[in-house]
Amino acid sequence: MVLEKGDFVKINYTGRIKDGEVFDTTIEEVAKKHGIYDPRIRFRAQAIVIGAGHVISGLDEALVGMEVGEKRIVEIPPEKGFGLRDPAKVRVVSMREFRKQGLKPYPGMRVEIEGKVGRVQSVSGGRVLVDFNSELAGKTLVYEVNVEEKINKLEEKIRLLLERHFPYADPNEHEIHCENGRAVITLSDAVKLRSDAFIAKHLVAKEIFEYLDGINEVEFQEIYRKPEEEEKTEEGQEKRKAEKKRGSKKK
Repeated sequence: MVLEKGDFVKINYTGRIKDGEVFDTTIEEVAKKHGIYDPRIRFRAQAIVIGAGHVISGLDEALVGMEVGEKRIVEIPPEKGFGLRDPAKVRVVSMREFRKQGLKPYPGMRVEIEGKVGRVQSVSGGRVLVDFNSELAGKTLVYEVNVEEKINKLEEKIRLLLERHFPYADPNEHEIHCENGRAVITLSDAVKLRSDAFIAKHLVAKEIFEYLDGINEVEFQEIYRKPEEEEKTEEGQEKRKAEKKRGSKKK
């Protein structure tokens, strides 16, 4: 199964700076070993569409021609990674900008100014030199990548896109039904109260139209049940029994 542009796949990878440290991985054990573990991150194979720009271009290109189950080590030059360093992105920022945010800048501090993230290089009087280049700009990178799975079924391709845009929800809890060019998606309960869900749904629909032939209409559904209706379900009854049991123990 040789991979092509437009294929839906799941990959595991570890990225490091050439002759340097690991900066990214999808594997929990590797993250812990190299001191980049974050308990807020769900470490798992990343769901992507090859050629969609879901990963840096050098890695995207390397996936074309690989096979499911294949592992490969890829060296990626800066121009196909996080770009070359741009001297124009190193700017002097007035100390007043930091005071507005209640910040006292120091070298190495990460800051956000006018929607751009940068690092403080130096502080001198009322002037602060900030580098808005990516920390990985100008670096040659080495990725170890493994293609875990290729997705072929239409509904599962949509589930992959949902996993990308709703990473906090269990993708298996979404219900997906496709028929006659129409995709009906019932989203997980975890999505209902998220303020960013509207934009994410728009992006999912956009990618469905772009990468999946034959789907001309997308409908998102959210189901809300009255509390008494929930209690009628087997899950609701078990939940009610557990609550009663906890209450009797407190007495």
